Amino acid sequence: MSACPEFWIVAGGCSRGQHADSSEMEKGGLLAELKHSSALSAHGGPWMFNVPDGERSLLFGSFDNLIRLTDDLAKADSQVDSIVHRLERQFLELDAKAHFKVKSQRQERDLADYLRTWQWDEAKYPKTRSISENLTLLMSVVNKLDEEARNKTAQYNEFKTQKGNLAKKDGANLTNRDLVDVLTPDVVKKSGESDDDFIMTDYLTTVPIILPRGTEQEFLTSYESFAENVVPMSARKFKGLDDKEGNSLWRVVLFRSSAEAFKKQCRERRYLARDFEYSEEGYKKLKTQREQLEEMVRRQHDLVIGLYSAAWSDAMVAWVHIKAMRVFVESVLRFGMPPCFGAFIVAPKSGATAAARKALADTLGKAGQAGPYGNDKHAAAADDDEEYFPYVSFSFTPFTISREAR
Repeated sequence: MSACPEFWIVAGGCSRGQHADSSEMEKGGLLAELKHSSALSAHGGPWMFNVPDGERSLLFGSFDNLIRLTDDLAKADSQVDSIVHRLERQFLELDAKAHFKVKSQRQERDLADYLRTWQWDEAKYPKTRSISENLTLLMSVVNKLDEEARNKTAQYNEFKTQKGNLAKKDGANLTNRDLVDVLTPDVVKKSGESDDDFIMTDYLTTVPIILPRGTEQEFLTSYESFAENVVPMSARKFKGLDDKEGNSLWRVVLFRSSAEAFKKQCRERRYLARDFEYSEEGYKKLKTQREQLEEMVRRQHDLVIGLYSAAWSDAMVAWVHIKAMRVFVESVLRFGMPPCFGAFIVAPKSGATAAARKALADTLGKAGQAGPYGNDKHAAAADDDEEYFPYVSFSFTPFTISREAR
């Protein structure tokens, strides 16, 4: 199928009072006539659209019910249209190479194959129920699919945001980064000797300091005077950790009792003394948490991909059944009782709309006559733009994002 194909689902009346086999032959004859028009031959069409009629037709009740159904079905059609296309868009946002397959009646097919071989799903929408009852059930299912997709997407986006925030921190300058991410075991010297990068005892502590670009020499000549009991010549730079703004990371060893006074003097001189105690276990714990988050994002992504694949398929199946219900209702209003009509899916060639409409009018416009319910324009006019044709007609655009964009 090409980019964003538009289909028309059309119907014309058939002769009444004939055997079922004769009715099917008449429908086959109409299809053969439609196939002769090159204007209707895009995407391998036209195809038969086997909307139940005759003895196997759908239940609707009274004429008043039919009139109500025209409005109810139009609203449902519009609502499911929006849901299907929202699912399409979000599915592609999750996976630019998403494959749209229709899973129905234990088969998985491309949309074109599904439409070409479409049959009413008796298991989901038994014809022993009225159209109104089946529509209520159908909309309940579609709305639930939409709600579940929204909820799962929100949950996935929350995990993705957490991951994104961590990535932003990893790319931030030293003043905004968590030092657990910076002072990792491969950076920090820890051998249990007196020259370790971090000295932590009952009396001694180590304070990391972030120095702005161009302040290192000034700091080195003055830091020992910031507070009492600063270990002389204990300032040491962590090499290779300067950020893109030129900030550098140092450490100073001093008595614990002098730590707050030392930090205060750093702040007054625009040096950033950080509260931090190096812990290899703390780093491992954070690394594990991040790995778990990465795995959770991957799992949620796969889960949501599967959900959207199934939700789009189920919503599309529901949408096509709504189209079938609309064709049935409009055909009964147009062609009368008992229901006897041929329905087809056609794909007009690009730029050949007028020729396609003429071919349909020539073939289907002569087929049906007004029935006991009349040939009322309001009841039988098809598309939502209220343009009138001498046959039932509904537009159907399964995709809104072109194959090239996808």
